[in-house]
Amino acid sequence: MYYTKEFENLEIFKNRLEEIKKLKKNSLEDKDILITKDPIYGKYIKIDGIIIAVDCWNPKADIIFISHGHMDHIPNIPENVVKDLFEEKIKIKFICSKITREIAKYRTRNRFDFPQSMWLLGEDLTKENSIEYKGIKITLIKNGHTYGSTSLLIEGSKKILYTSDFTTRDREFLNGNKIIYGLKSIKCDILIMECTFGSPQYIFPSFLELQNDLNEYINEQLFQKYPIILLAYSFGKSQIILNMLNIPNEIPLLLENNIAKTTEILEHNGIQFLNWEPYRNYNKKQLMNLNEYICIIPPYSMFNDPFKSIISNRAKVILFSGKVLNKSYQNEFKVDKYVPYSDHCDFNELLTFINGCKAKIIYLEHGFTKSFSYSLSKNRKHSQIFILK
Repeated sequence: MYYTKEFENLEIFKNRLEEIKKLKKNSLEDKDILITKDPIYGKYIKIDGIIIAVDCWNPKADIIFISHGHMDHIPNIPENVVKDLFEEKIKIKFICSKITREIAKYRTRNRFDFPQSMWLLGEDLTKENSIEYKGIKITLIKNGHTYGSTSLLIEGSKKILYTSDFTTRDREFLNGNKIIYGLKSIKCDILIMECTFGSPQYIFPSFLELQNDLNEYINEQLFQKYPIILLAYSFGKSQIILNMLNIPNEIPLLLENNIAKTTEILEHNGIQFLNWEPYRNYNKKQLMNLNEYICIIPPYSMFNDPFKSIISNRAKVILFSGKVLNKSYQNEFKVDKYVPYSDHCDFNELLTFINGCKAKIIYLEHGFTKSFSYSLSKNRKHSQIFILK
């Protein structure tokens, strides 16, 4: 058998995977620190006797941290528990930003409207807040993933950073609206971070390049009297895209119902957007006959009426996702234009961020954890790297 460099790399990769498989849940020598996933309740951090559940419900926790308002990060609290929480029969605390709390209330039909005493930050939820809780310092840090999203910095016997979903890039809008700042590296002992796009195939264009390309295409299609349908998730990405648009004022800008509601919540929190209206102001016949408008809808709504009929009529469709760099994902959505925009880090941003944090212990979750672990084993040779499953 010939011995090649490719074979050597494969063997290194296999050995690294074997090391990962042998790791115990509690990989730290420090008995005061535990980072793991409960088989029933999900992941949590235990530090200095305090249990902090992250983006999940855990009745054993002292604190429930909610990083942002996407449904897979909003804790799923059982109905019987919700009643006890409202009556303050359960002694537990919640911590998140003001926007996250309001979005979570809306998306869960008014859950998370618990008494003010249960929220560690009280009414002051608009800043990057720090509090002291039973000997540890807890800080929420804006992380650029979406409006209101935060990472969690815990300072006790160790300094622990939990990123949740995040991006490092700053986004400045062409229409002059507010800049959204990304998360910068923070030196810490333990780093828990996502690696959704932790594969070298995912390298995104600059935000300025994306905006220029998008607006050039949209204005060209509008000039030819085509309606435009934009496909993006209801909360976060839709509103970012709304702020990316640089179009004539007379062009109607329509939002699907859920997108409209979450946009209203953000506007009530002082975030500015272009003038828009709910798409329900128009019936199907009106939309079929209307030219030169833009409508933002969730991706899978394109397969349902009235949007299915509008698209088959003559509308141009644009899909926004970092996943479009994968051809198999494009096969799910046959559209006119794919825009590789994501509210997560790309591969290079993940590497830069993680090197800046200089953590001795790194936990990876979500996405390409195994391949990214292999990349890190070459870049962070003095760090212990684990996969949080």
